Amino acid sequence: MEETKKIKNTIILTTIICCVYLLLIIFYHHIDKNLSGVLYIFFTSLIPITFLTIIVFGIKGIIKVIKNRHNLNLKKCFPTIICSLTILYTFFSPYRLDSENLESKVELRACYEGTQNQAYILFREDKTFELNWTGVFGYNEWWTGKWQKKGNLLLLKYDDKNVEQPWRYNFNSKWLFKSHWKIS
Repeated sequence: MEETKKIKNTIILTTIICCVYLLLIIFYHHIDKNLSGVLYIFFTSLIPITFLTIIVFGIKGIIKVIKNRHNLNLKKCFPTIICSLTILYTFFSPYRLDSENLESKVELRACYEGTQNQAYILFREDKTFELNWTGVFGYNEWWTGKWQKKGNLLLLKYDDKNVEQPWRYNFNSKWLFKSHWKIS
């Protein structure tokens, strides 16, 4: 009776840890984009913690299966199966779920690579944009807003600013004429 309860608790704990890990990696784009400070650090550090926990649970489960191979049932193997499926999904699944797929398709993208920082900007079909600028020492900042094209000029209206910033764009040469951004 006690062993059944212990197995049930292990199954529940393993399932919770694997689900938390999968949710964090699926929604990482939005965690990175919308959270900052302590919450961002907490959720980002929770990813490797849960991953290492899954690895440890998986190894312990494999050892238990090998030791008890004469007295096995599916219920005893279930936590190991859950951990194994999570690891297989993480590394080998061609059908990766990603919360960025919930957003509008990208119409135009540009990137900038400096010596100690880089940035990319995505112009989406629903006329929104997102600019992610990252750099050394953990610098990571996001800007979002609306955009519109007038001739060879892109106008950006930031969500958190009242200014419009023009970007000259030559559609033949594929370069934005602001800090030498490369368009793809």
